[in-house]
Amino acid sequence: MMQAATTVHDERLLPEQFADLERFAPYWAVNGHEARRYQRHDTTMEEVQRFYDTVYPRADEAMKYLEPLGLRELTGADRRLAQMILSLGQASMSVEVHRELRVPYSSWPNKLKILGDDVI
Repeated sequence: MMQAATTVHDERLLPEQFADLERFAPYWAVNGHEARRYQRHDTTMEEVQRFYDTVYPRADEAMKYLEPLGLRELTGADRRLAQMILSLGQASMSVEVHRELRVPYSSWPNKLKILGDDVI
């Protein structure tokens, strides 16, 4: 289920102060919990670790940048930054908790379904 961030010609993938993280946006800036979970499971542990090691140190700064913006009003680069930070939550499960891409001893894909609209 590999998705890619869509961009308008000449638009930055992320806000300028986060340009160093743009290489991760095409893969990790996806809409919805389910899509982010699939992204985590459809890559390698090395790639998840690389994403985590690069983005985690900037997460607080990204959250402070996004905090005054309305979640439902996020567009473009700001929206992709928020989506990447949410993907970081998925990556952290693999890096910090399971130490592998999927939950050990669980079926894949599982039947877990998050109900409600995916705002971001």
